[in-house]
This record gives sequence, structure tokens and C-alpha cells, in this order.
Amino acid sequence: MNKRRRLLMTGQKLPLAEWKRELRAEKAALRDSLSLDQRTSWSSLACSHASEWLRQEGASSFMAYVSFRSELDTRPLITAAWAQARKVVLPRVIQASGRMSLHAVASWEDLAPGAYGIQEPITGAIELPCPEGVPDVVFVPGLAFDSRGGRLGYGRGYYDRLRATWEAELTESARPPVWAGLAYGQQLVQEVPMDDHDAYMDMLITEDGIIHCRKERELWS
Repeated sequence: MNKRRRLLMTGQKLPLAEWKRELRAEKAALRDSLSLDQRTSWSSLACSHASEWLRQEGASSFMAYVSFRSELDTRPLITAAWAQARKVVLPRVIQASGRMSLHAVASWEDLAPGAYGIQEPITGAIELPCPEGVPDVVFVPGLAFDSRGGRLGYGRGYYDRLRATWEAELTESARPPVWAGLAYGQQLVQEVPMDDHDAYMDMLITEDGIIHCRKERELWS
């Protein structure tokens, strides 16, 4: 029994930072323990759900991530989008400033290993400006999610800063993107520890289907 469960049973509350740290370690280990066949199968199903939802919604563009280590593999989603002439935007991490630049990518040849060894748009790729470059949908990785849209990331804050920048720069008439978490079903938890500045996802997509989180948050309120 981990420390958080022991404290909950005695009515005590684990400090938020420690709760996040324990949950990150637990879910990273769980994700890493999945077999390659499981990850491949579940990634394909989740990407299929995401592609069908994009088609139904008529989304013309989305931002995604290129999977790293045991993350849900986004390659089926990205490859399908290129075949459907849908614009794919991928981030490039700028470690010195703690921000991400965004770039339209048309093939796997446009990528090269970047920060943390993750495949990113090649150096010199044209950066998309805000607000013109803001996509219709943003697919986000994470270690744990809950049905409200709570997300536990890796603790570096890149997506939170990107979202805050967009919210500050987009005009009131501009349509904000839909934020969607991509994860294996086993990454869902009852509650993700959230700071006041942590942003919620609008929806989650797993191999089991789609959870519309804004509706779930209404039930929780």
C-alpha cells in the first residue's frame, strides 16, 4: 500500500506536490510495463477514435506530439491526417525559454531528434505565428488523467505555458482549440491532483472511446 492510500485511510491528506510525484512514478511504471503488442493495439484503437471524431467535427488542423518511450503512439493518427489532407502541427521544445514553437509538418522526413531525444520538426522549420497558427484541436500526452479532464503531465509545464499564451493572445471572437488528452485506459484515475493554475482537458480519448470532460465536470460541481 503506497503512502497516499495509507494517509487517505487515516483521513489525512497528502501534500499536493508529493501526491503528484507518487502518481507520476506509479503511472510511468504501469505504462512501461505494458507489452509492445498492448501498446500497439491500444494506440491504434485510440487513434482510430480520434480520427473519426476529427472527421465528424470537420476539423481541418490539429497539434499532436510524437510519442516517446511508452507513450500512446500517435503515428497512426498523424499518418491518417496526412492522407486526408488535414494539417498537422508539431511542437519543437525550446529548453532555454521553457516554451514550444509550432510547425506544420507534412512527412516523417521533416522530423529529427530534438530536446529529450523526442522527434521534433527539423531546425529551421518555419514557426507558425499566433493566432494564425493555432490549430482546431490539441492532442496532449500525459501520465494520468481523470474524467473531469484533470491531467498529470511530466512537471515541465510546456503545455500549460502554451495554453496560457494562446488564451492571452486570442481575441474574444477567435475560436479556442479543443484540448484532448490521449492515453491508455489504464492511465485513467479517480482524481488527478490539480493546482489552481493547472488546466483541464476538454475531452479524453483512449482505446475504449471518448470521454467528454466538460460534461463530467458539470456533474462534479
